[in-house]
Amino acid sequence: MLKPEERFVIKQYHQQGLSISEIARRTGRDRKTVRRVLQEPIIVKQKIGRKQKRKIDPYIAYLEQRIDQGVLNAQKLYLEIKKQGYAGKERQVRYFVQPYRKVQPVQATVRFETEPGQQAQVDWAYFGYINHRGRRRRLYAFVMTLGWSRTMYLEFTVSMQAAWFLRAHGHAFNYFGGVPDQVLHDNLKTAVLERETDGTIHWNSRYLDFADYYGFRPRACQPYRAQTKGKVENGIKYIRGNFWPGLEFIDLADLNRQALQWLNTIANVRLHGTTRSVPFDRLSQEALLPLEKPVYDTTIIAYRRSSRDCLISYEGNFYSVPATYAQQRLLVKETEQEQLHIVSVEGEVIAHHKLADGYS
Repeated sequence: MLKPEERFVIKQYHQQGLSISEIARRTGRDRKTVRRVLQEPIIVKQKIGRKQKRKIDPYIAYLEQRIDQGVLNAQKLYLEIKKQGYAGKERQVRYFVQPYRKVQPVQATVRFETEPGQQAQVDWAYFGYINHRGRRRRLYAFVMTLGWSRTMYLEFTVSMQAAWFLRAHGHAFNYFGGVPDQVLHDNLKTAVLERETDGTIHWNSRYLDFADYYGFRPRACQPYRAQTKGKVENGIKYIRGNFWPGLEFIDLADLNRQALQWLNTIANVRLHGTTRSVPFDRLSQEALLPLEKPVYDTTIIAYRRSSRDCLISYEGNFYSVPATYAQQRLLVKETEQEQLHIVSVEGEVIAHHKLADGYS
């Protein structure tokens, strides 16, 4: 297309009385081009062709709605619209989402790789609140990542106390089908009671017993060196970006059902960005220690004194005991199945209750 300046020169030559052939010779343009320019204005509006319809177009309204909800993970959005009938490539979704992303500064780190079966990394993450058994509780995510295969385990809980911490470990080992040689974590009180200035660690005795039972070695990060367990922290970022945005759930059990499905159908079957392999494909090569023992007992134990009217108070609710045990010191055991066993000082189970919802 001729520029406006060249069109102006052609028109000026014509006004000076030059022939079309002479104008063509001076400008180096074809005579047909000169004739056309003389019939057109200097500024020619470009013809706008019909916009080619893209496969992603019918889903743009949905994608914009999800982006407004904070969902910026292209893979997650691609899988969602694929279920709705989208037949295009994931690449189109990535191009669409890219302008909405904030540019994050890149910080250089040195990656430390481990051998198969050598290490798992553990961390907690906070995810707001949930209504659990009639109460508003803080919601936490327990995440364990195997260092070599990058296979991930995710479980949501309403507590980070020792029993929940150990239960989640056991569930992770069962999910992986074995136990790693080491488990690396922060200096959590459920694992590390104290670290002296010379580096000596005083471990939580129950956690040490748990580690001895399953045969792994506990390791704690150096203070203020959280990047030491970067594999699990990257996993938490992935959870926040891929699983969590726009998620809807009924209760804790429903949330964990969805988390397990996500692990099995997305997180652990994707091509990992670092290893360039599928975590589940490498899991069989982790050479984990076999699970050959019954599940470790994570019962929560407490003592309560029964009242004159044959009740004990536990977690804001009242539970009955036989009249012969009124005003006595009793042992209370809360199981993982949310059963409450009340035991006499002689060791006899005198009452069973299902944990109550809400407050009495």
